[in-house]
Amino acid sequence: MMTDYLTGLAADVYGFDKDTCRFLTYGREKNKQMYTFEKDHRLYILRIVENAAGSSGQTKAEMDWLLYLSQKGVNVPSPLKTEKGELAFSVDEKGVSRIISAFRRMDGRCWDKNNPRLWNKKVFYNWGKAVGDMHRVTRDYAPADGMEKRPGFQIRSMISEKIKSFPSVNVIAENLLAEIEALPRDKDSYGLIHNDLHPGNFLIDGERIHLVDFDDCMYSWYAFDIGNALYLALWMGRNNEAGSDFTNEIIACFLKGYLSGNPMNDFWLSKIPLFMMACKIALFSLGCDCENPNNADADKKQKERMHNIENHILFTGCKVDDSLFKSRIP
Repeated sequence: MMTDYLTGLAADVYGFDKDTCRFLTYGREKNKQMYTFEKDHRLYILRIVENAAGSSGQTKAEMDWLLYLSQKGVNVPSPLKTEKGELAFSVDEKGVSRIISAFRRMDGRCWDKNNPRLWNKKVFYNWGKAVGDMHRVTRDYAPADGMEKRPGFQIRSMISEKIKSFPSVNVIAENLLAEIEALPRDKDSYGLIHNDLHPGNFLIDGERIHLVDFDDCMYSWYAFDIGNALYLALWMGRNNEAGSDFTNEIIACFLKGYLSGNPMNDFWLSKIPLFMMACKIALFSLGCDCENPNNADADKKQKERMHNIENHILFTGCKVDDSLFKSRIP
């Protein structure tokens, strides 16, 4: 938990009453802590991340993009600048370097595949529209003068070296990676992306979708942002406990919403399944690192996943309508 020293420092730097500061949650790797605080009758998020390098440049780059998006009307958390006008700052305490930033706390509810009000065609459409709006306005984004640039996406970094233990899958992965690396990188197809648009990273606020959690943002293809979002949505929410299948509703409605916000030609729409399969192979390779070879069920599951990759199947029993990846969305 954050110390009283850091609480007081953050309160001084951002100009809020430290008594309003409350702990929210840790990040996945416990190196990130999130708090909420109040300033001028508005709620904000305070984010503290341990960073051995001690540089706040990358966080400032993230906040600079968020500031641009929010000024363009995209539903993202707008950054709060320090009293000195900084987008983030670093501090050392007892030999540990931390990067501190703050932004508006967004309203809304988390998705729930078993709640028809929180997982339906309208949610899928509005989610796609929010992503399309984000990509459209990002085409004209340029970092502020003197600002660090967020990293470029290295597609091969997605896939663990352990995949080489599975020759048939490794060949497919190599061919897929080569095809992706040869794709064009022009202004209309390549730019800053969120990079982690799974259903847990947006909030449903009536007709609005608020996109959150931008700390993995980097430069890549917009089609990758879409493919990653759709693959994770299907992985996590293609079926509910009642047995309803949302597979093609998710894809169709998301893409219809996306295209209403950011037109995309058939060439790039046709590449989205390529990125979806890349996500599948990446997760397969990461699973190899923690697979128990002595577990019969795990071995069976692994063989099933290998079979699916070899036959270009995203999920067992999941029939994706390929015609959806065209500009005419039903």
